[in-house]
Amino acid sequence: MKSKLYVLLTLLFITLMLLTACSFGGEQPVEENEEITQKEELSEKEREEEIENIEEEYEEEIPETKKYETDYKMKSPFTALGIDEIYYKRAVAVSIENSPAARPQSGLDQAEIIYEFMLEGGITRFLAIFWPKVPEKMGPIRSARPALIETSQFYDALFIHAGASPRGFALLAVNDILHLDQLYKSQYFWRSSKRLAPHNLYSGREPLKDYLENLSEKEYQEQFDFLTASIMSDFEKAENITIDYWGSYSVIYEYDSLDNNYLRFLNDKKNPHLVESDEQLKAKNIIVQHVKTSTIDDVGRQEIDLKSGGEMHLFRDGIVIKGKWERRNGRIVYLNSAGAEIEINPGQTWIQVVPNGTDINY
Repeated sequence: MKSKLYVLLTLLFITLMLLTACSFGGEQPVEENEEITQKEELSEKEREEEIENIEEEYEEEIPETKKYETDYKMKSPFTALGIDEIYYKRAVAVSIENSPAARPQSGLDQAEIIYEFMLEGGITRFLAIFWPKVPEKMGPIRSARPALIETSQFYDALFIHAGASPRGFALLAVNDILHLDQLYKSQYFWRSSKRLAPHNLYSGREPLKDYLENLSEKEYQEQFDFLTASIMSDFEKAENITIDYWGSYSVIYEYDSLDNNYLRFLNDKKNPHLVESDEQLKAKNIIVQHVKTSTIDDVGRQEIDLKSGGEMHLFRDGIVIKGKWERRNGRIVYLNSAGAEIEINPGQTWIQVVPNGTDINY
């Protein structure tokens, strides 16, 4: 009996010893895991501190980046809008037709500045100024007139055209004017099979690429005083504008207050002026420049005086500002009634050159 009891006690003692040993053995991994967890937490904190240091260094550099982005060289001197790269290549001025057979035109929506001149026969012609890039397609391109040639020289631009009037050819012959005439440099142009000649002549980025890249560089200063803020205490509203050129041709602009643009129409508001991409033409600024004109031949060609000065209307922000224009140092400046240069909105500007006495209704 005692021997059985002894055996049972011995077994119980051995069992207790084994359980104690297991419990002590099981505690070691917990201590190791706790130590690993502590190390991982410490490494994470170090990483957070490193990230904070990087962010602080980046924030310290931000003011310099902002200063560079707002630098003059990063904006177009023609529109004051931002550009992707800094360019100082030559501006390109293109003579673009505006007869009914020439519409819709290509490239006008991408121009920096667009002039519209009155020509013979009651038609008008555009001079579109492009910088720093030219569109893939510009046109239809037509012949030059002295006023278009002279205006292109205000910008020291490459002038692109197809022939000229007699006085236009004479002006090109006696002046050192950088130009490409399709009559002599046809490799820079092409004709579209979708239209009848002569309303089917175009040029663009690809044919002009090598020629433009080899031109000497030209650095342009700002062409206008551009608004940074507009505060008007005394102004006259002008949200619907009609410009009656000679003949049966009228240009209509309607102010869009939502986008602060003027939408362009021809003769009727049912007839929006579209480009080939079906986009309606619109302007941030409209300058109406009144000039002396005279008929110089039996065809009805006009001599347009760009030297003597005259009246001016500026339309922007749904208002009109009256003033005058003057020729100064080889360029035209537009002045308000106080004699200071007008301020215009950043964006595309249309300059409507009209004969004195033209009706401007608004």
